[in-house]
Amino acid sequence: MSKASSNGVEDIGTDSDDKILEELPPKRFLDTSNARLIKAGLHCMHSRETIQQYLAYENQHKNRTWVQRLLARRARELADEQSE
Repeated sequence: MSKASSNGVEDIGTDSDDKILEELPPKRFLDTSNARLIKAGLHCMHSRETIQQYLAYENQHKNRTWVQRLLARRARELADEQSE
């Protein structure tokens, strides 16, 4: 369900990202080395907080630079969308 944020922009991230975390926790989501799967999953995420959880897991467990870059890029995209 979408919610209006404090700046009036609709926030669709919270509920859908909670579902993503439940169904696809970081350990399971980041278990693949298939970049296409990770990119597709990232585009379903609409919360920087969720992406930070996946990034923290990646940093602690696999520490793959290319995955960290994808996660950071998606977080920047979301930040840019929020600032518009």
